[in-house]
Amino acid sequence: MNEILQNLVILQDLDEMISEAENTEILHQQKKMGFEIKGIEKLKEARKELMEKIPPDVLNHYKKIIKRYGRAIAPVKDNICLGCFITIPTSLSSKEIGNQFLRNCENCGRFLYWV
Repeated sequence: MNEILQNLVILQDLDEMISEAENTEILHQQKKMGFEIKGIEKLKEARKELMEKIPPDVLNHYKKIIKRYGRAIAPVKDNICLGCFITIPTSLSSKEIGNQFLRNCENCGRFLYWV
């Protein structure tokens, strides 16, 4: 898998963990069950370091897609983007080629990876 794409997947996971850790409703439920979420600052620091490894134009596109859809990366299975469920053109559909380069869905704009 492309290194930039791997970093984007990790960034998306970190964003979700930070979002859950900062959600007051989730924090309240965790506290009621006797759990305490710690390490949010470490997650934010890891996110900051990771963002430095991603080219600015890719990072800007990532942020735009996250705001629009909530998830910026979608798997492709049987030539279908599982973000918007549109068939991927055959020019992009090769798994070997698709995972070597950073590809976007022509419909939703999400970054794609082939499973």
